[in-house]
Amino acid sequence: MKVSKLSRRQFVLASASLSAVAAGGLLFSSESKARTGTLLSAFEDARGDQYVGGLSLEDEQVFGARVPMRAHGCAIHPTDPNRVLFFARRPGTQAFELDRASMQVRTVFTTEAGRHLAGHGSYSANGDLIFTPEHDYERARGVVVVRDTRNFNIVGEIDTNGIDPHEVAWMPDRRSLLVANGGIMTHPRTFRRKLNIPTMDPSLCVIDAASGECKEQWRLPDHLLSIRHVSMTSGGTTAVGLQYEGEKEQAPGIVALYRPAESGKQAQFRLLTAPPEETPRFQGYVASVAISEAHDVIAAACPYGGGVACWSLRDERYLGFIPASETYGLSRVADGSIVASQRDGTAYDVDESRLRSHFLKIASKQPIRWDDHWVATA
Repeated sequence: MKVSKLSRRQFVLASASLSAVAAGGLLFSSESKARTGTLLSAFEDARGDQYVGGLSLEDEQVFGARVPMRAHGCAIHPTDPNRVLFFARRPGTQAFELDRASMQVRTVFTTEAGRHLAGHGSYSANGDLIFTPEHDYERARGVVVVRDTRNFNIVGEIDTNGIDPHEVAWMPDRRSLLVANGGIMTHPRTFRRKLNIPTMDPSLCVIDAASGECKEQWRLPDHLLSIRHVSMTSGGTTAVGLQYEGEKEQAPGIVALYRPAESGKQAQFRLLTAPPEETPRFQGYVASVAISEAHDVIAAACPYGGGVACWSLRDERYLGFIPASETYGLSRVADGSIVASQRDGTAYDVDESRLRSHFLKIASKQPIRWDDHWVATA
């Protein structure tokens, strides 16, 4: 498929600390940080055509290859970072491999009948296998499907002990999978309509990938908190992004924190709190989460609330809210800082130390719309 590259004049990475933006500039902050690496994301153009690609931080180029349906998240091959798998957004059924060296894309698999993807997946440590959370809507159960990456044939599956599995991540032992079961029943006949809100049953599970044994299963006090997205530290502590299916302003929380057992301490899973006057602004919805151990911050994108909510990773204190409209994607980059994307094609650098907004309104129409997730790579 043909690759579309957008020039630096078509993309602005904005900072409110700057009083002016040079035409075509790619700007981060007043310190003018030198950036390296790539941010990978799906996006669409002004016509609604769908792409997989991202942003090269060195040359400030947005790149992408066109695909037939909207993609969501991606997974980078652990031994060949030029190979990136993008997964269709729920209820999509296809996965696409982007070769960053040739900038060619191909469809590598389609789910079995009666199942659809959730938009996420994760490679095994050696890259021989890909694990994808899938909704088996005909049997109303969640599975993690295991495929051989040489030919993408199915070689196994793992029951997730729930329904609507959305994202998976490897625990530090690389033997156990952390699975976020959203708990919501859907069916392609009704597209994304939620069919079981009164009885939805979200959970966070730790599952042995070899045996399929569920070693831990956690639920939050309010069953309307759908467990969706995860961001994990090197030690396994995980921020969990939530989406509330009740009255949004009354959501009891939007982020939970999982801490695995260590040094005689039992594992824990609990909601992070915020002052009562702050919680209505979150609108009960997190699109993505990111952790920076270096900066001691958990960041949660609240697109409906118009910004990013932040907590301390170390002591779980609420730090504050960074206003920025329609923020969806968050990713930690090489220096430990967090970069955020906005739906209109702009982006900004999160200032965790001062919790200042780096948002700059752009009058001209942007050429692309980022999807919900960014993944940073070298």
